[in-house]
Amino acid sequence: MRFLLSEYIKLLKEDKELDTLLTDLLVGMKFTTISRPMRGRQFGVDISAVGIDSDDGIKKVFLFAVKQGNLTRTTWDGDVNAIRSTLNQIKDTYITTSLTTRLKKLPIKIIVCTNGVINQNVLIDWTQYVDLNTTDKVEYDFWGTGEISAMLDDYLVKEKLFPQEYQSLLRKSLVFLELPDYNLQHFYVLIGQILEKQSKQKRQILKKLRLVRLCLNIIYKWSQDNENLKPSIFASERSLILVWQFIQQGGHMEKTFVRQEFYKIHLLRRIIGVNYFNKAAMHYRTEHSLYKYSRNSLEYSLNVWEEIGIIATIGLSEIQEYRIHYREDRKEEAQKYYNSALSISNALCLFIENNPPSKYPEYDSHSVEIALALNLLYFTRNFDPAKKWITSITMGFDDRYRIEKFFPLFRKNYDKLVDIHNGDEDCEIESSMIVPILAEYALILNQEDLYQFIRKIINDLFADLNLQIWFPLEEMEDKICVQDYSHEEGTLKHSLTLYEDAEEYKKEMVSEMELFGLEKDFKIFKHSFDIVAHVASRHYKSQPFPLTWRVFMKQEVSTK
Repeated sequence: MRFLLSEYIKLLKEDKELDTLLTDLLVGMKFTTISRPMRGRQFGVDISAVGIDSDDGIKKVFLFAVKQGNLTRTTWDGDVNAIRSTLNQIKDTYITTSLTTRLKKLPIKIIVCTNGVINQNVLIDWTQYVDLNTTDKVEYDFWGTGEISAMLDDYLVKEKLFPQEYQSLLRKSLVFLELPDYNLQHFYVLIGQILEKQSKQKRQILKKLRLVRLCLNIIYKWSQDNENLKPSIFASERSLILVWQFIQQGGHMEKTFVRQEFYKIHLLRRIIGVNYFNKAAMHYRTEHSLYKYSRNSLEYSLNVWEEIGIIATIGLSEIQEYRIHYREDRKEEAQKYYNSALSISNALCLFIENNPPSKYPEYDSHSVEIALALNLLYFTRNFDPAKKWITSITMGFDDRYRIEKFFPLFRKNYDKLVDIHNGDEDCEIESSMIVPILAEYALILNQEDLYQFIRKIINDLFADLNLQIWFPLEEMEDKICVQDYSHEEGTLKHSLTLYEDAEEYKKEMVSEMELFGLEKDFKIFKHSFDIVAHVASRHYKSQPFPLTWRVFMKQEVSTK
């Protein structure tokens, strides 16, 4: 296990990664943190804390200078930011100006922390500095990769919280991570086992949540090292929704420390998403960008639809942050997140434009990606691209039926889809949940002509098509984060009619929100953390919650 931890630590950046891990470690060591990592240094100190030194059992003030990589000639004494200069600044300035009178009475231990080692050619310089500057009051120490991984193993992963079977599952996850078709099954089992047993003790709850974050971080760093972030996208989704389930089932929702830990996992998932987007963004501007990553045209189409869902949830995470900061009256920060969401939304528009399969859904379950993407486009006021895409998908129904007698398969079946594409089997046109979503978004966008166009195509070519919309039931709240919650769950309204009078359909949408919109009482919506619903829908390929788009129509109607 220590090997895994040490390899993980080596991958961490100095700012917001290594220092954050050290802060968690200090909590596990029962230290009281005085100051946490922040932008810029406070006279050389990145973290300060008070605790019992395990070396001699004496209570001390610990001052940490965090650096990345090995301690080399350059990092030891190369410039003003070198370690020697930092240590002098701590000794000469920080101790005299930043510690309270009470803290100055305690012994002080200055520790250099790195995710590396001391190079042999610097060891003499380090030893001489420590010998010359150690006093009865001040001492020095070095924590490198080996020391930090050992302490993590002792303090954060002890008491069988990370037993042998956990270690085995994590190792298997990392071994198979390079395989292109690996489904992360071992990682999913690992997170499920960590969160399996509830606890009422604060310490045990914290350890579970922090261990999930540590495991996700390891997957993320290995994905970065493999130059393939997509597995960490899926791992972060499962971690987020299973942690939410753990919090909800254990009745921990009102505990501040639990919400804080959940939010850290959400932020890690957001960082993974943003980094994935930044890496892939250039491909979104290129025509047929995913084709070269696909073995055939059908795989190209399915890859395009998967990517639409991924881009949409990344953008909706930025919307989540925008709403959080806006509610807390941090308008300037909120605007940054909105601008980020807009950039992602614009890239999504380019991706849809540059990849023609985005106009031709293969499965009816691609309603998930359509709903997520239209949600992001609506929030970011990308109304014209949304209208254009709805029009293109509707025209695609017409074109593919007339040319290929094809309509999106209502039940997902890859073998059957291949046979249909190869002309070995006919497509059965049964039911659709995509069409009502497109029609309802057309009305939300105040495009009655587009609504009528959808209605005409369906009536002219698919008169027997059973239009359906799925609604959740109240008792489903405990299932949405652990399974495909819409499969044989919930209730269906079938045989929908797209009324000639669009106003009549609008009124029906709003009235149904009161009759069937039970999800509005789910905790994810009560606590305004809609992103959990979006992530669960994308991750399990479950039907989207109608509330997530019908609320726009309710707002529209209420303002008239």
